[in-house]
Amino acid sequence: MQGLDPLGPHAPDAAASAEENAVLSTITAAAADHERSGVPRSVLDQLSAIGWLGPVAPAPQQRERAERLAMADTAVWFCWSQHQSPLRLLQASTNETLKERWLDRLATGTAVGATAFAHLRRPGPANPVASVCSDGWELQGQLDWITGWDLADAVALQVRTGQDPEASVLALLLDKQAQASLPRGLTAEPPLQLMAMGGTWSRPVHLDHCPIPASWVLGTTPIAAWTKADQARTRLANPAAFGLIRAALGDLLKQGQRRRAEGWITTAQTLGEEASELRRRCYIAADHPDSLSDKAHHNLRAAALAMAERCCRAALVSHAGGALRDGHPSGRRLREALFLQVQALITPVQDRLITGQGTSDQFQPN
Repeated sequence: MQGLDPLGPHAPDAAASAEENAVLSTITAAAADHERSGVPRSVLDQLSAIGWLGPVAPAPQQRERAERLAMADTAVWFCWSQHQSPLRLLQASTNETLKERWLDRLATGTAVGATAFAHLRRPGPANPVASVCSDGWELQGQLDWITGWDLADAVALQVRTGQDPEASVLALLLDKQAQASLPRGLTAEPPLQLMAMGGTWSRPVHLDHCPIPASWVLGTTPIAAWTKADQARTRLANPAAFGLIRAALGDLLKQGQRRRAEGWITTAQTLGEEASELRRRCYIAADHPDSLSDKAHHNLRAAALAMAERCCRAALVSHAGGALRDGHPSGRRLREALFLQVQALITPVQDRLITGQGTSDQFQPN
């Protein structure tokens, strides 16, 4: 079920192969079912089989993979993206026992990873927290959600080691292959009912004096270093936004052709030109992050998110009332575009999306 793709890959040599396109077509066809019933583990197994579930590929290929997955089903993209965090933490860890057990399996995609760390960005008291105990650590608190909980074999948690502002970040790896392997006091609650991304198996997790052996620890990081690295990542534009743009513009162009609406066709072409230039600038900025100020990075990220919403909204309106039917792809994409605006949200980008300042001028070619 490949649709029109007027924007196309940002790098010609990053285009998907026939085998990869076949998997993506299957994901696209099942996207509505994924939203209703959840992304099945078999989808991640298919991505593993084509080499997409493992270490980060060179930038052009990794961005194209993110774009194409978001084109097909942004819920699948989000579950896929969770896998990278435990893999990176394992690669950097000095815990040889954990590396021996998990690294090859996560790197080849035969095991699936999930992660939880967004709570570290939030102001206010740390929640949850890890406290030292006789044989390791004890976790106490509430995780608002862990995405992909039902899909994962291993889950990387990152938590503060106390309420002190300078308390470090503790990273640990949970074995989730069987209920018996999870620590006592951990309770996963029912999946959240969400406006968007309802198929991502995002569950709140309660931690009630959970004992964590020292052998499960991946390492610790000073909070200042963690925050600096996180801010460096979250200021960059999200390739998934351009995947939604590609899908939406293909939909709008197809509708324009079907309705013989020249204005719609022209609008799709104009938006495509603006999006192509914006994507070019975003990816140059990501490749050379120190060449731009934080303000410029934030403007580009916000502009990409706003462009995704703009394109998805236009595509939805082209379908009129039919787009409001349950399972219609244009309605799902618009909700996914709104999700991207609050995912990994940082204050400078939030301000730009609310006020519109610093975004509209980014659409125009230099």
